[in-house]
Amino acid sequence: MSNPLYDIISKAHEKNWCVTPYCTTCGAQEYRNALRELSGSMGGGLADALADIDLQEISLLPNWKDALLVAIMDLPISQQVEDVLNAWLPKISDHIALADLLLYKIVRYMIKDNATRNNWIERCIDIAINSKNFSLIESLLLVLKRDAWDYPKLIAVAKEYANSSAQMERALRNSYKLRVMASS
Repeated sequence: MSNPLYDIISKAHEKNWCVTPYCTTCGAQEYRNALRELSGSMGGGLADALADIDLQEISLLPNWKDALLVAIMDLPISQQVEDVLNAWLPKISDHIALADLLLYKIVRYMIKDNATRNNWIERCIDIAINSKNFSLIESLLLVLKRDAWDYPKLIAVAKEYANSSAQMERALRNSYKLRVMASS
């Protein structure tokens, strides 16, 4: 492991630093201070480390999901977030849980006509249809809302799950209600 971000995440685990996003007790300050040191004044060091991570390798680290979210959220320039997401996009097919996490926690908050957001959504739709991953399908319904109905293959897979899952049925029904309300 040669990425400096791996070292910070490992140190956070060894020293029992909080890496919880939005922690109301400590704000994950020790971890975030270490990220700021790596980051430099304009965030370049952290952005480079994030773009360079091996998605398989980082998933072996303790608390990697929360640590990764905090690191992404601490990038000072929104273009850096997009650059990191664009660096990961070609590799995300083999990391469905990470794709789902980033779609729901980061991508969904990007403006609707953002190219990076739209590329991520399209890639996640392909992954969801091929893998039939329940969580990713549900996240797509929640992120896309009424626009999910523009993807009939995604809706077909969601309907399969909805036959036996009240959770998926609710997400599907809510997106449909939004669709009907928008067309009224």
